[in-house]
Amino acid sequence: MSSFRYELASLPELEAQAHAPLPLGLSASAPKRTFHRDLYLDTHDDSLRKRGVVCRLRVGGKDGGVLSVRGGRSAERKDSYIESALRGVEIPAALQEETPATAWLRSIIDPALLIARTELEVNRLTRLADPDWLRRPRIVLHYDQITVRNGELSRSLYQLSGRVRAGHEVRLERLANALEEQLDVRPLASNPRERAELLLKWARRVERDPWDHDSDSFRVSELTTAERQAAQFLNPELSLLSFQLRVLALAENPETPLQERLRFLAIVSANIDEFFMVRMAGLRASAREQAEEQAGDGLTGTERLEKIGERVNEIVDRQAACYSDCKRALRDIDVHILNWDDLAEDERAELRTTAHEEILPSLTPLAMTLSPGHPMPHLPHLASSLAVVFRLDEADRPHLAQLELPSDSNRFMRVPREGFAVVPIEQVVAANLDLLYPNGTPESAYMFRVTRAGDLPFDEEAAADLLDAVEEAAGRRHENPAIRVEIEKGMPQFVRSLVLESLNRETGNDEEIGPEVFQEVEELLDLRDLNELSLPELPQVRYEVLHPATPIPPEASFFEEMERRDLLFHHPFDSFEATVIRFIREAALDPAVTTIKITLYRVGDSSAIVDALLDAARSGKGVAVFVELKARFDEENNVVWARALEKAGANIVYGLVGLKNHSKVTLVVRREEGKLRRYVHVGTGNYNARSGLQYTDLSLFSAREDLVADVADLFNQLTGSSIPPSGLTRGALVAPHQLLPAILSHIERETSHARAGRPAHIRAKFNGLSDPEVVRALYDASSAGVEIDLVVRGICTLRPGVIGLSERIRVVSVVGRFLEHSRIYRFHNDGSPSYFIGSSDLRPRNLRRRIELLVPVLDAANRALLDEALELYLGDSRGWDLAANGEYTNRESGSSSTQDALTQRAVSSARIQG
Repeated sequence: MSSFRYELASLPELEAQAHAPLPLGLSASAPKRTFHRDLYLDTHDDSLRKRGVVCRLRVGGKDGGVLSVRGGRSAERKDSYIESALRGVEIPAALQEETPATAWLRSIIDPALLIARTELEVNRLTRLADPDWLRRPRIVLHYDQITVRNGELSRSLYQLSGRVRAGHEVRLERLANALEEQLDVRPLASNPRERAELLLKWARRVERDPWDHDSDSFRVSELTTAERQAAQFLNPELSLLSFQLRVLALAENPETPLQERLRFLAIVSANIDEFFMVRMAGLRASAREQAEEQAGDGLTGTERLEKIGERVNEIVDRQAACYSDCKRALRDIDVHILNWDDLAEDERAELRTTAHEEILPSLTPLAMTLSPGHPMPHLPHLASSLAVVFRLDEADRPHLAQLELPSDSNRFMRVPREGFAVVPIEQVVAANLDLLYPNGTPESAYMFRVTRAGDLPFDEEAAADLLDAVEEAAGRRHENPAIRVEIEKGMPQFVRSLVLESLNRETGNDEEIGPEVFQEVEELLDLRDLNELSLPELPQVRYEVLHPATPIPPEASFFEEMERRDLLFHHPFDSFEATVIRFIREAALDPAVTTIKITLYRVGDSSAIVDALLDAARSGKGVAVFVELKARFDEENNVVWARALEKAGANIVYGLVGLKNHSKVTLVVRREEGKLRRYVHVGTGNYNARSGLQYTDLSLFSAREDLVADVADLFNQLTGSSIPPSGLTRGALVAPHQLLPAILSHIERETSHARAGRPAHIRAKFNGLSDPEVVRALYDASSAGVEIDLVVRGICTLRPGVIGLSERIRVVSVVGRFLEHSRIYRFHNDGSPSYFIGSSDLRPRNLRRRIELLVPVLDAANRALLDEALELYLGDSRGWDLAANGEYTNRESGSSSTQDALTQRAVSSARIQG
């Protein structure tokens, strides 16, 4: 190695490195600054470049210039580089001087045809390093800020380069290896001229809005010290990210089975995707929901974004470290996730053949170019792509193409060897790009992945048909602006810049995005694909299979059991299949059933429940279905189900303008002995069989007259009117008009009891608490003496344990094998407690912009079940306690002890039933 060249990210990093100590203990002089210009000469049609010749005139100071010519070998001249000093700096006159370089140039081309095709301004810091015993430097280092201009346009890149004097290549190579490890950089294949030309070619004249990286909600003045100290709320985004850290802790725990560690890594990756699609997109768009939740966290807009960025980076770094740890642990059971460089030659050859036959034929490289004949490729949402740098021939300038990896192929390819070994598909493709460019030269490839905003782009109120509007808008979601670009850590700055320019040139993207959208990933991008890895059948790699209890014997009548008393089940410990799905299937098949009414929010891409509803509609039963088309990220599935149900003869309601129907409720009408009898199911979770196995939820089945009448009234309002339900009259509570005042009333009742010296207690379990009005009511209750115990899975903006504000409020979060999703509300009421379950959390969207349903639980046995659940969750030995500063402390590492206990109970019950 006689020289090296690395790209640095920014001018501050360049300046810092120019003054930093060198690795390996090498001594170096203080940096000395110089300025020069490099003029690259060629004809109008780039004839020198086409012949592989580079002609550069370097101009600096008042001492003339230096002309260098590289390439263009001939039979008479064996070397390929020559340079000569010139007296002049003006191109025509300087090229007429008699020097070895000009003579060689004249043998190649007429100098009169040459013009300055590219001009680089170089602001250079030079250090002389590694002196020998005579104090002669053996290594010369240059730290260059290189700027290219074209009229008003300019772009800069930053480069660290080094060269040696004769005979010291080994010393330079050692330094290069140390710098690569210290700075996490790779050698550059292209030269500064080529990178600068690409950057300038893609540059746009855009007037930047000084606020273009901040949401409108962040355009606030600095908070005073008093305002900061008085901040009563935690930041909702940071709270959501803290939940991801709690899930990640399960993946990091070596006691968690390996397959489950990979699953938790995939879950966190998917959750972070959604965080960017929804929360970060909402922050930039100043979404109403977040404006409501930002009730005063003591942060300025800039501080808020900085803290969110720091927390996201922490998660990404910990994910990468956890993934590396999992790979090491997998090797202990002879499971190997390998890199291409780890493979033997025969293994590479066989994978190359597989790639040639089964993968590469389906790939389509799309040139990222401004040529009129090549439309700019649209960088796909959440798809893995390679940014490929290639040349058509050795003399050609570098080009960039986007290559989307196949979505119908497994992310991991099996390596042809004994045992279980895989390699990521992107590494196989990148190593065999020459098969895609038989007449070109691929130089490098870098993986990246674009995340776009998740909202549907349509005007709900102006839509003539909501079904068609949602279907069309879901198909346009891929056009939403980019929110994040994940990149592998070695991607050079000039490739990042071109990817960014491509995103900024998209049609309809009015607001320019900046480099803050980039997120460097140390290890594998898109850890969601870890779900594809099915490890060998070893007992230590998975949780014990849950065999849920079947609480109603198969031979018994579900309807007769409901007539005897209300039934309350806890999923997945009580079988979702044997309760919820069975109830709807029996209703669909029962000749005595005349009517089925149901709300559907997320049912999945295959659904036993929808199949039952289709059978019921086809058999002539009255089927009325409220399908919430606007269930985020399930819109396309729901459109398909809505059309299928409509075709089968069901009556379909698609949604209400401005609201989402998030309630989970079914009403079945059955003719018994000449009379109509009604039965209801109310759940805390979706009518989704997969969720029924993975989420904890509650299901209440009842034939109680007050409840079935309330549910019947709710359906009549949903299907018979285009306005949201105003309220129910027999004990059930419905949002958006009734639920919030009722919750506040129950809290105020406990507050009144406490002020009167009576016992007052609130216990509740739900997924999110961020409604400012509810939080303030809980603060008032705590100050009055109410004891408040909350199990809050995710977002929580309430600060517990603050003296004089919330010292009687305790918040615990429980994470484990199953996603906690059940909602329970218990208000002590001076010994006559009120219990509710249902679909609603205590967030602005649930209480103010959704149709939500909470129903009272009256049966003593069912209340005892809820009390036991609350007691278990609040006392979970592996729970996480929330402190006033927003930090969570784990009582003991591992999956929820409550879930473990309920799982063992279900297993024992299933054995008894078996």
